[in-house]
Amino acid sequence: MDDPLPIDPQQGPSLRPPSGTFPPVFVKLAVIGVIFGCVGVIVTLLMPKPAYEGRLVGQSGDVHIYAVPTNADAESLAVWHGARKLDALPADPDNPIQQFDLSSSDRQAAGTRHPDLVVDGWSGGMHCCLTRFVFDGPTGKLIGSLSLGSSSASRFIPLNRTDRYPAAFLAYDDATLDGQSEISGTPLAPILVVWRGKNFGLFIEAMKATTADSPSPYLLRPDFEEARLELATTVRAETAGTRGDVAKALNQEAQDRLAQMTAATLNPEDAKTFAPLIRFLNDYVYKGQAEAGVAIVKHAHAASPDSLSVALQTYAEQVRQSQWIGDLNVLNDGKLISLLDQIDRPMKQTQ
Repeated sequence: MDDPLPIDPQQGPSLRPPSGTFPPVFVKLAVIGVIFGCVGVIVTLLMPKPAYEGRLVGQSGDVHIYAVPTNADAESLAVWHGARKLDALPADPDNPIQQFDLSSSDRQAAGTRHPDLVVDGWSGGMHCCLTRFVFDGPTGKLIGSLSLGSSSASRFIPLNRTDRYPAAFLAYDDATLDGQSEISGTPLAPILVVWRGKNFGLFIEAMKATTADSPSPYLLRPDFEEARLELATTVRAETAGTRGDVAKALNQEAQDRLAQMTAATLNPEDAKTFAPLIRFLNDYVYKGQAEAGVAIVKHAHAASPDSLSVALQTYAEQVRQSQWIGDLNVLNDGKLISLLDQIDRPMKQTQ
């Protein structure tokens, strides 16, 4: 038999709640939760769906990027954050995009702690130029864009925690391919590009060689092996292997460039004869050792000063066309522009 309920002399027998029941406040909260849940489902079903259109290029969480045809040969980008379509990207009438493709959606391209969406746009046709767009992963906001001309580019490569930037990508300086350099058949000069918070720029710390005879540090880093492999269809990939093996291969390539430059017969009437010289100088200018490179070239072709002068002036003109000329000057300890001025001076004196 159950024990009798205790009796309070003032309140009378106390009532014990039945076993296995919840307090009334919890029951009310549960009912309210069910009601709100039902309302949420109904609202979701009744809300109009986003009017997505075009071809899905990339997605990160609630952010969707679509390529929308504008005519038979061009596309534009439509960026959605959830059900909200973001402001349209300004179109460049001088550089229409024929096709957009996703470069990466799993890389921290812009220094944030989350992946960003990186989209590449190709102009197609005879120009075949590349424009790279970086969108903030969580919001879809356009962080920055960069025209890379006729150069290809690798995906952003995650860097070490000790580096200033979270990621960089390998590309080639378009100025050394287009225009006169294309006529001379000169290969592209490699560059490492990073997002610097406000704009794109060169990863100077990784490109700067410690001595005139040593290669750029990034060439010896395994971080960029993936990038070099991605660009293997554009140029020959660097030799893979241990750090020592790669260093030996790079040294041999440097010796080959020196031998070809020294043996070249420079013809002022034929720009293609400048190719070995330009290839040699690119190695020095784009690793921050321009003065040493020019000195070696002048010594090698001291017997033909007039032809050498034309070849150097041709190269100086090409380098000045680079969109990275400011960074290249910094890479060369602030001496590149004055060096180019010295190269141009003989031509100005004869005019």
